[in-house]
Amino acid sequence: MALKPTNFPNGIKAPIVDSSGAAVTSLTDSTGGTASGTLAAISNALTGVDGTGSNAAPLAGVNTQLGVIRNAIASLAAKVNALTGE
Repeated sequence: MALKPTNFPNGIKAPIVDSSGAAVTSLTDSTGGTASGTLAAISNALTGVDGTGSNAAPLAGVNTQLGVIRNAIASLAAKVNALTGE
């Protein structure tokens, strides 16, 4: 469990550290997604190319869901970075 940062006068905050005492650093967001305040639902109900869902989903549908996943990860990274003050 990480320790809560100490707030000093003039807005100065002590670093957030993990259970070993090491400073928690910001995440580098390489997802290509767009961060937002809301995580979108990620669907696993893709229709197969034959229209029945019994075979592989079309590339466009898979790519759409990958975009949603990228955005969710980017949103989480932005929130973690905001918590660490980075």
